[in-house]
Amino acid sequence: MQSLRYFSGLLIVLLFPATLLSQALSGSSYGLIANHGQWHDDVVAAVNMGDARVWVLHDGLRFAMALDSGIWVSTERFVDANQSSHWESDASETSQVVNFHLGKRQASGLTLAQGGWLRNVYPGVDLRISVQGNQFKTTWHAKQSEALARVRSQWEGVNRQSAYRDELRLKLPAGSIHVSMPASYAKEALVKSTWRRDGKQWRMHAKRATVIDPIYRFSSFSGSTSDNFGYTATYDAMGRTWAGGTAFGSQYPTSNGFQSIFGGAVDMAFMLFAGDGLSIISSTYVGGSGAEQPHSMMVAPNGDLVVMGTSNSSNFPHTSQSWDSTMAGGPATNGGGTQFNPGPDLVLFRLDSTGSQLLGSTYAGGSGSDGINAIIPMNYGDQARGDVLVTSDAIYAVSSTQSADFPATLDSTLGGSQDGLIMQWSPFLDSLNWASLVGGSQLDACFGATLVDHNNQKVLAVVGASTSDNLASSNAYQTSRGGNVDAWISTYDASNGSLIASSYLGENLYDAAFMVGHQPKGAWLTTGDSSAIAFIGLSQVGLQDVGSHWSQSARAQFIAWMPLSLDSLYRVQSFGSPSGARPNISPTAFSMDPCGSIYLSGWGGLVNSSGTGNTTNLYTTPDAYDSITDGSDFYFMVLGRHGSPLYATYFGGQGSAEHVDGGTSRFDPNGVIHQAICAGCGGNSLLPVFPHNAYATINGSSNCNMAAVQIAFEQQAAQLDLQLVKDSLCIGTEAELIGVALRSDSARIDWGDGIVQSVTSPLGQTHWYATDSMYVIQVSSWDTLCQTWASQTLILHVHLPDPPKAYMSLVYDLCDSTHHVELHPTDSLNSHALLVLWGDGDSHYEVMKCPLIHDYLLDNYGPFTITLIAYDTLCGLADTATWVVSFRPPLGNIVTDATVDPCSSPPQVSLNAAANQATHYAWYPNGLSGAAIWGQYISLPTTVGSHDIVVVAVDSTCLRYDTLTVTYQVGMDDMNALIFPSIFTPNGDGVNDWCYLPEAAQSSLASLNFQVYSRWGQLVFETTDPNFAWGGESRTGALPDGVYFWVAHWTSLCGAQGDHHGSITINRKP
Repeated sequence: MQSLRYFSGLLIVLLFPATLLSQALSGSSYGLIANHGQWHDDVVAAVNMGDARVWVLHDGLRFAMALDSGIWVSTERFVDANQSSHWESDASETSQVVNFHLGKRQASGLTLAQGGWLRNVYPGVDLRISVQGNQFKTTWHAKQSEALARVRSQWEGVNRQSAYRDELRLKLPAGSIHVSMPASYAKEALVKSTWRRDGKQWRMHAKRATVIDPIYRFSSFSGSTSDNFGYTATYDAMGRTWAGGTAFGSQYPTSNGFQSIFGGAVDMAFMLFAGDGLSIISSTYVGGSGAEQPHSMMVAPNGDLVVMGTSNSSNFPHTSQSWDSTMAGGPATNGGGTQFNPGPDLVLFRLDSTGSQLLGSTYAGGSGSDGINAIIPMNYGDQARGDVLVTSDAIYAVSSTQSADFPATLDSTLGGSQDGLIMQWSPFLDSLNWASLVGGSQLDACFGATLVDHNNQKVLAVVGASTSDNLASSNAYQTSRGGNVDAWISTYDASNGSLIASSYLGENLYDAAFMVGHQPKGAWLTTGDSSAIAFIGLSQVGLQDVGSHWSQSARAQFIAWMPLSLDSLYRVQSFGSPSGARPNISPTAFSMDPCGSIYLSGWGGLVNSSGTGNTTNLYTTPDAYDSITDGSDFYFMVLGRHGSPLYATYFGGQGSAEHVDGGTSRFDPNGVIHQAICAGCGGNSLLPVFPHNAYATINGSSNCNMAAVQIAFEQQAAQLDLQLVKDSLCIGTEAELIGVALRSDSARIDWGDGIVQSVTSPLGQTHWYATDSMYVIQVSSWDTLCQTWASQTLILHVHLPDPPKAYMSLVYDLCDSTHHVELHPTDSLNSHALLVLWGDGDSHYEVMKCPLIHDYLLDNYGPFTITLIAYDTLCGLADTATWVVSFRPPLGNIVTDATVDPCSSPPQVSLNAAANQATHYAWYPNGLSGAAIWGQYISLPTTVGSHDIVVVAVDSTCLRYDTLTVTYQVGMDDMNALIFPSIFTPNGDGVNDWCYLPEAAQSSLASLNFQVYSRWGQLVFETTDPNFAWGGESRTGALPDGVYFWVAHWTSLCGAQGDHHGSITINRKP
């Protein structure tokens, strides 16, 4: 079996100054976003929390925070984690959509999740991550608790680390991170855990669950064709199982038994199964003409079977030596599974080891009903509770009575309408040694008992339930009743029945104790008191846990340990479903073994009609025979000496309401349950039956069949399955043993260097080595009470420090448009692990000496500071190297300027050009085929007219270039050659539609006054713009075709003045 165990409550809280806190945690909604390509591949998910961000990596968690001084980044690295872990997001609980456009990394339509799983971080270990309000929570899960020993964290980028009380505290440049101590759970039950430090690493340590491997020996129906209820079971020294119940007809199969004929009404029915369940040794009725029930039975040291029950048959079988052979009877009463009219007497009888002979028998009763708890039942079948214990020289019986004239030899006064009853009989029931009613002024019942040998005195411990106020001793742990019904426990001198001590145990509603157990060695190992007794009960309030290592707080079932003096309480632990204080099971068997383990059995569900709960949501271990219940099943549990569960399972058929109708079943001293079941009611055969050839594999009745089940929850020997936290260490580093040490109360560790250590448990033991070598560690472990031992050998290598060297070569091209960089290992590189911080927020962790590669975003050219850290993980050493890289942006657009001096002789033109990232400029006045003039700024002679010149901008670093053609105009140097048009045709045909100066003339003039007159001397057009274009219009519209006269006055750019006149013809005709 393996125990599901997880660390929970790793609540990580970022603590910063108040001004920062409001910024960091002010986001309107927080949630986890999976990586769909928008981030680097080593990121699987991230959560934003305002200015804080948590990145989920394959092997860790990275925290980023915007501080006033810049960006702070720290990483919790999961040491030796699986680099191929994968992320599974929970279903989104919001309609909010998030889009990412980060250069070449884009993702759209992503949603927020409140949690998710990082699967397979370590073999068999998953990490649960969730966001709760403004808090980030992680929970480690593992099916095998031992797997969690691999979980280790190392923090990078923090100033100081310490564990304080229940927190791991990490100091930051501004503020701190507090990681709360994990609560460790085995399923839903709390187990204490602590932080432990190993050099620079932290791990979470919790007590590991131990394991038990049950053997399911047999399960068989009785095969009766008559209706046949199951009540009680016990074992014999040969490993056989006695099952006892009731039969309602003559078709119960008998064989080799004392009574083969059905007596009438309802008879007791007994069956002795072989140890393998394949056959029966005998089967018999026991009963008279009335109704009977068996409540408890036990095999005597010589192999005889002793039974206690009830009967209202006047002819119940008896012997000539019977102490009482006459039934007293009483008023009609309900016995749970049987109606008694008249009321019954208690009956006790003794059969030989095969059930073939009646060796003793007697009635015990008065004028009321005896043996029936008819007044304060909590569960169906509580009416048929009681216990019988057998030694070589006496028989002890506990039950209840409503007879005011019960023949008690000690206290014979019936305090209320029902009292408990304790008795000691001679071995063959021919005399009553002593008997006493037990009770106060109200209602009382005795349910269970055990015998304790203490200081040469045999003590009878009895448990039950009471509504009386006057049962407790003056020095009792609880001297007064807490609720309407309280559990109570009393101890008596078994030799004479005198009271030693008595105590209540209960809260303000219904509490009851049903069974009690004791084993001297086991009690000493569990409580340090070899006479301590343990008992199981039910509480509708839920008793507070006391001194328990494992518990499910405030649940309805409880187990308590007390000394025989009953003046203190060693331990109380609760278990059950979390549905409140409704009991889940009615206990049927309870025992303690010499190793301190507790065994218990019970049932619950539909048949339990007394207002109790069902068997859903009870704790089961991962290797349970059946971890699924229909709500009406049996439940078996084994608790180790410290109260932690070793095994827990359901047992029953799906859709079949297994139960008992009362009575006790038993665990033998080897931890084997011998359980009677009332199975298959309604005529089904759904109860699990094994092996395939068991005595009766089907229910032979149209209603119920008694079934017998034998399961060996075997006591296991001391067992070691140890590991070293690290099997290779550096001198000065602590070696530590972890793993599993089952049933170990003494251990010897030979560390291999001459140091031998004697301890209680090897787990958590540490040792320092002074020299480098290979060491053979030998561990031996003993269970001194159970007399078993185990040994194991481990190998440890201790090394001298090997200083790491962060020697790698940077390979990159600053002209690379993909922004790709690589770090290549050199022959001098020495490391166990490498961490590279790329300078843009991304990082990479690598244990292999292989090239490290990275691509920066395309729109970011740097500079980037690359930091490489080489680690010696054994000795905690590191070496750092840094590089600064930048990428050259692309060549920018060419911008030019041309300035012409037309007044020089000859005219001059000055040119300049500029382009980002250009290192050289070349000018080509005669085209690219001609000679180049180099320089960013040039000046050269020119001529009148329009000119083109080509400029080439060159980035010689990255061998890139760009070209641009520059056009400039040089004006006229002889203004006397200024020519005005003589005719134009403004008819819109696109040919000679305008009157204007040539471009050379336009660029040569500093000022101009041009006037046009009609033949009658009327001014029709005037302009001062050398760049004019006249279309033959006046202010009143288009001028008619004809001859017009013009006059012009001008000043050239060089300061020369001139004038001229002439005529111009407008002709619009084609």
